Amino acid sequence: MQKPCFASEEYSQTREVKLTEEPEELKELERQGYRLIDIVAGDVKPTKEIEYLVEKVVREKRNNFYSDLLYSLSSERFPEQKARELWQEILRHKYIMSEKLNRNVGIRVATLDYLENIKKIIEAPRIVEESDFAKTLKLSFTDPLTGLYNRRYFEEQLSELIALSPAQSLTFSLLMMDLDGFKRFNDREGHQAGDLILQEFSRILKKGLRRTDIISRYGGDEIVCILPSTNKFIARDIANKIREQVQNEFKEVGITLSAGISEFPVDAKDQESLVSQADAGLYRAKAFGGNAVAYFHPLTLTYRQENPQPREVSCVGDFNRWNTKKGRMEFDAQTGVWKIELNLLPGKYKYKFLIDSSIWITDPAQAERGDDGFGGECSVLTVKME
Repeated sequence: MQKPCFASEEYSQTREVKLTEEPEELKELERQGYRLIDIVAGDVKPTKEIEYLVEKVVREKRNNFYSDLLYSLSSERFPEQKARELWQEILRHKYIMSEKLNRNVGIRVATLDYLENIKKIIEAPRIVEESDFAKTLKLSFTDPLTGLYNRRYFEEQLSELIALSPAQSLTFSLLMMDLDGFKRFNDREGHQAGDLILQEFSRILKKGLRRTDIISRYGGDEIVCILPSTNKFIARDIANKIREQVQNEFKEVGITLSAGISEFPVDAKDQESLVSQADAGLYRAKAFGGNAVAYFHPLTLTYRQENPQPREVSCVGDFNRWNTKKGRMEFDAQTGVWKIELNLLPGKYKYKFLIDSSIWITDPAQAERGDDGFGGECSVLTVKME
């Protein structure tokens, strides 16, 4: 397999997590002479291998599979839950018809008879070709302009990956990207020119990332990627290589790339927070002038005081909204040091130590100082972009 052009050796060799992809399963079924509709209907007895492929397609498209299936048979669109119920009724009707006629009745005949003559909910049905059904499945989760996955598919896959995590101890990163200067270019040159930029950007991503990386158009010129088995530091290196290529490719039109990264489960453990953290990183990169990659940096602040030994120490500042409860430090009895672990985006943060809920002091280990806003002095922590 060709190594992705953005990849470090470590990134290329990470364990691949099997996620749902574009329905290659449908192509495999066709290559082996099977039709998905006939297998799902029970008209054809598949091998174990084929049965697995079919189950995978049904599971992947669980939000609209039966709706698409009935549409392909009758040209009528039903909500997924209703379509699922109708499908079970149609299978029962098919069985009854087959018993009465003493021969197998095909699923198309059973479907049309049931919906038209029994339920009386369709008239003059149009049968959709099997190839059109495959196209419908594909179009339901791809963005028509870029050929990337769409937002709905991204959200389904992210939810599935988080659900798999407890059993498989997964680590993965989200990479949220946005083209700096795209709106200005789009307004100046027109939407057709803007579309070409998005298509070229998508081509760069598809060529450079792994097959297991899920690249989706999140909205406008915002693209989000799920990078399985990838921590934030490897994701940072990948993002910077993408950023450099975008800068070179679009140099003449003044378009660059900003990106934000969040890592599961280090930065967030649920879907909404993970997306929010990546988005926060993206906008921090833009706040630094764009053409940058921002992620949450793990940091440790410490405080030591021996005589007298404090009963309680808090580290409070901009990073926890000066909340003493959120800033509680832990005491390490072996070293005699108070510690707090932080996870911060690039920027400057004002903070102080609060000793025994009564004494405010600056951090003796931090040289940079600032105004605390209350007429006093505070420490200033600088987190750099890289």
